[in-house]
Amino acid sequence: MKLNRIGIILIACALAVITLVVTLLIARQQDSKATQVRIKGVGLVKSLSGIPVPALQDGGKTAGLLNALLAYHDDGDFAYATITGADGHALAEVAGRGVIPSSLALPPGAATAPGERQLPGAGGMPPLREFYGPLADRSAGTAFVRVGFYQPRYAVLARDVSFLALLALAMFLVVPVLYIVIKREMAPLAALHTQLRQLAAPGDTPAMREAGDMRDLVGGMQSYLAQAGDRIAQLEVGARNTTADNRLLQYGSKKLNAALQSLPDGLLMLDPGGNVTFASGKVEPLLGVPMETLLNQPTDNWCRDTALRGLLARYSGDARDSGRPHTIEFAPVNVDGRQLCATAQPLSGGQGAMSFGTLVVLRDVTREHLSRQAGNDFVAHVSHELKSPLNVIAMYAETLADSDDESLRVESLNVIQDEIERMNALVGNLLNVSKLDTGSMSPERNRVRLDDMLRDAYDQALPRAEGKQLRIDLDLPRDLDAVTIDKDLFRIALNNLLTNAIKYNRTGGTVTLAARNEGHEIVISVRDTGIGIAAGDRERIFEKFYRVSESGAPVARGGHGLGLYLAAQIVELHHGRIVLDSEPGVGSTFSIHLKSAPALAGAAVL
Repeated sequence: MKLNRIGIILIACALAVITLVVTLLIARQQDSKATQVRIKGVGLVKSLSGIPVPALQDGGKTAGLLNALLAYHDDGDFAYATITGADGHALAEVAGRGVIPSSLALPPGAATAPGERQLPGAGGMPPLREFYGPLADRSAGTAFVRVGFYQPRYAVLARDVSFLALLALAMFLVVPVLYIVIKREMAPLAALHTQLRQLAAPGDTPAMREAGDMRDLVGGMQSYLAQAGDRIAQLEVGARNTTADNRLLQYGSKKLNAALQSLPDGLLMLDPGGNVTFASGKVEPLLGVPMETLLNQPTDNWCRDTALRGLLARYSGDARDSGRPHTIEFAPVNVDGRQLCATAQPLSGGQGAMSFGTLVVLRDVTREHLSRQAGNDFVAHVSHELKSPLNVIAMYAETLADSDDESLRVESLNVIQDEIERMNALVGNLLNVSKLDTGSMSPERNRVRLDDMLRDAYDQALPRAEGKQLRIDLDLPRDLDAVTIDKDLFRIALNNLLTNAIKYNRTGGTVTLAARNEGHEIVISVRDTGIGIAAGDRERIFEKFYRVSESGAPVARGGHGLGLYLAAQIVELHHGRIVLDSEPGVGSTFSIHLKSAPALAGAAVL
């Protein structure tokens, strides 16, 4: 930096300070002198005002007193002293050389109290300060004493010159000391300026000038601070963007994890080494393996299913299969009665891309498996059900052809008719199931008198019940409400329930068909005293193709697993519900709950 300029500035400042200090000292000296003049003037007025007037007028005494006063105060500041009457006429006076006492009238109130005033100089004389006051002696009338002094002027006395010179010298000697101190202290600032120039990025801000003076340093500091502020602002924006990106990533990760966890299938992700890195919550109940056992563990440590272990082995280590996905179906060892479908697929970014591991999807196919089994059983059963009546029909047809016995011919015709009705019922159920599956079964609802329909169903079931030595009862109230249903479809459901109640009953048992009003509902119940249904079968009793095959309900009774399924589906089509209450060895009760139809004026009832 240019320290010479700083030295010149220090010298100029020192001279200005010296001038200011000297000026202040002279002004203080003048103020002190003005105070002394006022003390003198007020003292003289008070002293002279106590002298009697006759003593101040004539006779040399007065002149001698005033001359003595002039001699006493001949210090250059005393101007004059006069004794004047009330009319302003001078009774006695004494004045310095060339001084003309003021003849200006005194201000009002001068007769009551002493005072002072400023007077302009006359005839080239300097301004005056006049002190006045009334005389205490009023024997010759009112008289006043007036004393004038020159106003103090700026002046430097010879005795003060040496003091002021020493003071100025002492202050001026401070300049080189201060210069040396500043020079030593400015060295780190110069180094700081160099460091700032080195820290400043050449492309961000204008280039800093070489170290010159304090302005250059301040400019460099401002430039660096501006650059640092811009950089901090950029970093803050970057930090906010990074925070926002992280939050978006966290939100996306949580959203993806929630989506994966909410999938109905179980998901497993394996790294290229075969260790599980991710498992959804559905995996544990599907495989029966705790989650903490799965994560970050090789397959052999947690998988007891041979088929699944073999599938996963194809996608781990050096034996990774990069082909198409593979699917297996297996029954997990740790979960009884469940069938799973496992599909393994490599995770890669595309053809020839790096593999990230393997994705395994576990799906519960127990219901489909059971449905397939039931379907296979159904096909075999239907084949048997069709083959048996066909064999019976063929046999009795031969009997009809070979026999002339009328009673035997009638019996053969009756048997053939029964078998044809049996086949017709089976085919009808199959057709109805097909309509339900395709969605082509649409009920045509009408307001129906329920008691008439129940009596018809009772009349149709009565011969079959009596043929099996069963008693069938009908329990209907007099005021049974009407319902809005498809009469033909609902008759199928009701006949299926009555057929099951008769088929699975004991000899000598009872079947009861009843109905009752319950609030806004009508409850139709079919109760039997048969073998009942075990608790394990109740949840699946309304499934398609499902048949009870336990000892209490042998398959030999001829069921084909469609009657209760059709009944439940038809009730649901009518926005109703069917409830089962059963106890093995006691019997079963199937209750149909339907909304009652309100009576409408002029509405037709079928």
